[in-house]
Amino acid sequence: MADVPRSFRLLEELERAEKGQVDGTISYGLDQEDDVNLVHWVASIMDRNGDLHSLKLECSPEYPQRPPKVYFSPRIENKHVMADGQVSTSFWMIKDWNASYSIEKLLKAIRDNIVLGRRM
Repeated sequence: MADVPRSFRLLEELERAEKGQVDGTISYGLDQEDDVNLVHWVASIMDRNGDLHSLKLECSPEYPQRPPKVYFSPRIENKHVMADGQVSTSFWMIKDWNASYSIEKLLKAIRDNIVLGRRM
C-alpha cells in the first residue's frame, strides 16, 4: 500500500476534528488557520473532573513517519512531561510510534496515561 502524502493525511485528520468526528473528551485543530504547512496545532484534553488541559503540537515534515512533538501548556506534573512541558520521548506511544497512528490516537493515549493516570 502506498504512503499517503503528509499534507493529505493531516488534512484528513483536521477534517475529522473540525466535523466533530473524534472522541468528545479531546479536541484539536490548527493553531493558525493560515498555516498552509500544517505544522502548528493546538489541542484540549478533558480530565475526569471536566477540566481542560491545553496542548500544543508540532508536526514535522517527517509526519506521520515521526510523531509530532507535544507540549502541555501550562506544563503538568507527570513523569512523562519534561520541564518545558514537552511529552517525553519515553512515553510509550511516542517511543513506539508507528506511521499508522494519528494525532487523535496520540491525544487519546496521553489522556488515558498521563491525564487520567491509567496504566497501559
